[in-house]
Amino acid sequence: MIPLRRFSLAPIAQAVEKAPLYSKTLLLPRTTFSPKLPSPEERQILLQKTGKDLYLWQKHRKDFKKEFVLHDGPPYANGDLHLGHSLNKILKDIINRFELIRNDSKVNYVPGWDCHGLPIEKKAVGNDENLDAVEIRRRCKELAQSMIEKQKTQFNDFAIMSDLDDTYVTMSHEYEKAQLKIFLKLMENGLLSRQLKPVWWGCENQTALAEAELSYKPDHQSLSIYVMFPLRDSKLVSRLGGDVSLLIWTSTPWTIPANKAVCINRGFTYTILRNPENGRQVLVAKDLVKSILELDPAYKETGQEIGGDELEGQTYVNPSFRTGEIFPVVHGDHVTASTGTGIVHNAPAHGVEDYLIGKEHGLTVASAVDERGHYIRNNIPMGFQELADKHIQSGKTIKRVLEILEESEMLYKGASKYTHSYPYDWKANQPVIQRATPQWFVNVDRIKDTALKLLENVTFVPESGRNRLSSFVQNRNEWCISRQRVWGVPLPIVYHKETHEPLEDIELVEHIVYKLGELGTDQWFVPEENISRWLPSHIDASQFYKGKDTMDVWFDSGTSWSTLIKSDNDLSSGRHLADVYIEGSDQHRGWFQSSLLNRIIASGNGEEFKAVAPYKKIITHGFTLDKENDKMSKSKGNVIVPSDVISGGKNSSIPTLGVDGLRLWVASSNYTLDVSVSSEVLRRVLENVKKLRVTLKFILGNLQDFESPQEYDCLSYLDKWALSRLYRLEESVTAAYKTHNYSKVVRDINAHMSGELSAIYFDISKDCLYTDARDSRRRRAIQTTLLQTLKTYIGLIAPIQPILAQEVWDALNDKLKPEGAQSPFMAPWKYFAVPEDNLNTEVEQEMQNIWKIRESLSRTFETLKLNGQFKNKLEAVVLLYSEKKSNELLQRHKDFLEDYFLVSGVQLHEKPSNFAESAPLLSFSVELPSGCVEGIVKTSSNCKCPRCWKYTAKSQNELCAKCTSVVTCK
Repeated sequence: MIPLRRFSLAPIAQAVEKAPLYSKTLLLPRTTFSPKLPSPEERQILLQKTGKDLYLWQKHRKDFKKEFVLHDGPPYANGDLHLGHSLNKILKDIINRFELIRNDSKVNYVPGWDCHGLPIEKKAVGNDENLDAVEIRRRCKELAQSMIEKQKTQFNDFAIMSDLDDTYVTMSHEYEKAQLKIFLKLMENGLLSRQLKPVWWGCENQTALAEAELSYKPDHQSLSIYVMFPLRDSKLVSRLGGDVSLLIWTSTPWTIPANKAVCINRGFTYTILRNPENGRQVLVAKDLVKSILELDPAYKETGQEIGGDELEGQTYVNPSFRTGEIFPVVHGDHVTASTGTGIVHNAPAHGVEDYLIGKEHGLTVASAVDERGHYIRNNIPMGFQELADKHIQSGKTIKRVLEILEESEMLYKGASKYTHSYPYDWKANQPVIQRATPQWFVNVDRIKDTALKLLENVTFVPESGRNRLSSFVQNRNEWCISRQRVWGVPLPIVYHKETHEPLEDIELVEHIVYKLGELGTDQWFVPEENISRWLPSHIDASQFYKGKDTMDVWFDSGTSWSTLIKSDNDLSSGRHLADVYIEGSDQHRGWFQSSLLNRIIASGNGEEFKAVAPYKKIITHGFTLDKENDKMSKSKGNVIVPSDVISGGKNSSIPTLGVDGLRLWVASSNYTLDVSVSSEVLRRVLENVKKLRVTLKFILGNLQDFESPQEYDCLSYLDKWALSRLYRLEESVTAAYKTHNYSKVVRDINAHMSGELSAIYFDISKDCLYTDARDSRRRRAIQTTLLQTLKTYIGLIAPIQPILAQEVWDALNDKLKPEGAQSPFMAPWKYFAVPEDNLNTEVEQEMQNIWKIRESLSRTFETLKLNGQFKNKLEAVVLLYSEKKSNELLQRHKDFLEDYFLVSGVQLHEKPSNFAESAPLLSFSVELPSGCVEGIVKTSSNCKCPRCWKYTAKSQNELCAKCTSVVTCK
């Protein structure tokens, strides 16, 4: 951040002390606005005024230009808010407030909460393992509601413009009814099917997981092994010289007991390696021979080769099974020659590719593992029976698997650690497995082309989000939406008691959905032998039972766009429902994707899908990290919570920033990447907060007696320059807001405030403001410029710092504000905007030449001060020598030059032709487009005026002519 200049009244105060006779004649700044942050009590009043009161005012307006909808991605109703929440909510609020104040939009923003799912269920259940489903759900609902109320209070502290009494929650009856209707559309459009196939499974929480519920750990370590599967006696084996084994490599040794086939690639050439010491022979892909020989130098190449097409259709045995069962060798496109051996073992119940190949070849699909991650006795072969009920990922179990393989002479190479990226259950933070279970799947493959087409018309910020979301959609063929949990929206499916097959009749499911809408989803979990209340009268209810699965929470939140639809019958509305979705970058595979897919699902009529995306624009932000770019966690002691930033906390190193300070930190960050935060970063933000407040106090204080702005033609060159530069600031900041580049908003405002405003305009104008006659034309012109500056600054900072904007607004004279506007957000933008005709390129260029002289003179003064020749610029008089054109420039500004340069006098001389020969010792020289300007700095021969401090008085302790005139007129 660019440091901002402070405005000190110390010199003026000292003058008043030394000259009490003139103290009351000075027009010092006075205002009720405080440079300090508002007190907690004041803050609560401002939060109400800028938050709920403002939202309700604009919500009920009739004269808005358009409606702007930012749809809130629901945070999870569990635990306290962290800085990531503040980053998210404040970014949303900045967008909404800009739309209100700049575009005169009516903002539609309804906060939401995601309520179902495992974290709440685990916390609600605790150690009470014997609770029934009804009690678990009661506890979950109670816990979620208490967390929502707690988070509402915390969100309110962020100065969010919203009505927290008007929200949506995914556990509400109305929300669940709408969600069930979209589920019904799934079935009506033929997109839902129940399949026994491998899914990601979290053993700790005993439930299926969607891809969006996984987090990938890049340095996960697995045990990898090389295993030999002997080919069964055949003509091919005889041709190859006797016993030969297929060598496979796997990083999941626990799946060996579930082996049903071995895959080769029919396009590969395979070669035989032989160990002369024991006569063993193994087949590996020719392209991988070198890496295999490095594992065991005892093996040598035999020169014998065989095509993969010849291996296809052969059979092998698995000695570790001790069953004598014969298994097939099949082709698999997924077999590559990049790693391993070019041969892959197949366990159809524990891998999607394995499953697809198994399905093609009629292999048995039976999970070797139960929901807890333990081997199932009836589903593992005889040779591994001793491992029944043992956890597959325990060290002892894996060790015994390796011993059994060694005893069966199948282990080619002992276990080694293999580091790779591996999926973890994002909630349990434990590695997951793939396990075949009966689950309900959405056929994404049928609608992905529609989804990708819709994304072409969506704007992404940053643009990289487009490829990210598109790739997730492109690579997804199915979506497992069933979960084995209690706390969620039930799948409205009943099953036959004998066959356990689902009854997938559309009219029946529609009837159940209607009954759930009538009775509520909690009733579905009430134990009952007779389920006749859920079924049409023509169905024998005694033959069926209710399913226990609930829906994926991403299906829950992915239907939240339905809250924006005004009619229950308008689910397939062919329009964008929200202008903006904005969430963390992880939502490309989560909420952004599930919202899009569910929108398409709801639009279908069985054959075609006519939806548009639920959003026009997707904005993504990163995550909040500590100063070392590490994730914040209590165990590391690096957590910074929003309340500490706002109000101060136990950690004294965290400065108290107030609400707007927290918001300014958010706006100053490059939110499209991960955002690091530390006490050092926050201290810099605090300095920015303080300097901004001091700047605004200065302007307000100098408008204390001002009511009538002057016409533009009455303004000086300096004022016109300031307004032109202000116009350009408004233009650049508005453009940055429109592109959501809030860090540029902050940078541009800071640069203008510290450079053009305080270092130049304020510095030059203070003497006139304090010492001129109250109604002097120059002073009123400056006040006119200050008023426009204040108005524009209020408009530009208000979306980011609404509390500060409201404080300034309340301190401003009511006569200078639009009638009835109790908030800056209630004023039209034209009130804040710099008139277009104030843009004056000619004046800017001319003043730029003046500033060049000023800068050169300032550097000269620094040298003269160091030499002890001057203590203050006001002691000096400057003589400027220039050629005709430059002299004409200076003559146009002659009445203001001593103010521009902060000296007590400026004398202008046109350089004679022999100036170079006759010129005295020059102090500085400046080259301008109109010619060179050279100057001499001299000590003023006049005395110091005790009122204005300029050296323009004729004698000691007497006032100068200007001050005499002002005091006499009073």
